Amino acid sequence: MKVTVWMSAFNHGKYISACLDSVLMQKTDFDFEIVIGEDCSSDNTREIIKEYAGNFPGKIITYLPEKNIGMMQMDIATFPLCRGEYLALLNGDDEWTDENKLQIQADLLDSDPGIAMCYHRSKVIDEISGQTWDTEFTGINNELPVEKLFQGFNPIMTASVMCRNIGSLPGWYGELPYGDMPLYLILSERGRISYIDRIMCLYRIHSSGNWQGDSLKRNLIKDINYYKFIDSKFGHVYSKYIKRILSLRYYTLVLLCLREDNFEEAEKYLNELKAGDSDFLDSKKNEISDMNKIIHENSDKRSYMELINSDPGWKVS
Repeated sequence: MKVTVWMSAFNHGKYISACLDSVLMQKTDFDFEIVIGEDCSSDNTREIIKEYAGNFPGKIITYLPEKNIGMMQMDIATFPLCRGEYLALLNGDDEWTDENKLQIQADLLDSDPGIAMCYHRSKVIDEISGQTWDTEFTGINNELPVEKLFQGFNPIMTASVMCRNIGSLPGWYGELPYGDMPLYLILSERGRISYIDRIMCLYRIHSSGNWQGDSLKRNLIKDINYYKFIDSKFGHVYSKYIKRILSLRYYTLVLLCLREDNFEEAEKYLNELKAGDSDFLDSKKNEISDMNKIIHENSDKRSYMELINSDPGWKVS
């Protein structure tokens, strides 16, 4: 099997038919299969998937647990079912927009064994704000250096990825809060990450998404746990990048806690921040001084509302 389309779906009844149709429309000179895990949705996602699987026996392989197992355990359960030399990643709420996507990416991987993974430009629809935009390439000469995975945000839309099948996931994979970024890191150690400047997928942001459906504070803590875990598992080779990201996350957490008048937690995160990246601390020395005044000197926080309500964002400079 040349390509396995590795999919997962949860409460994607609104999107899953368009998603599967976008895979089945692919024009290739090779065989491909679809492996899809459905995680006990509360809507009609499972019923739709079962109908498609019945209409395409042998083409669509399903994994249907009897109870919800979560995103990471779903990855672990479905990965061994993928027989393809290459894996094309897709979630049930996204879709492909180019019928030649699989062929183009497989041809690129065939042409150069030094490429471990390729991805392409994507169109993003934010169903919460109503905005749409195209992703921007952050690499150099159609390749993404590994350090670009440590800028505090994910530059690669999952639906744009095709990679070589690495055979098995590491034993620690299931301990992570999300799986796309660590997979890209694993692949970067096996070869280059190549970019195709062509829009071939649609990536959706919506309120029920795994990330968008959670609170900002919980997402910040998930991100901190992810980077600390990755720092350990990859032998601290990326520590200088990770330390900078962690500083920004702790800075944001202090602001969130001050908004909530949670001064005890604010002090805890401020202490973590002070132990962080020296360049970041220097760039924010005035703001951190004001945080100290609020937390340790009982200064009236109303005098610092511009700081407290500011949005530091996710990307590190």
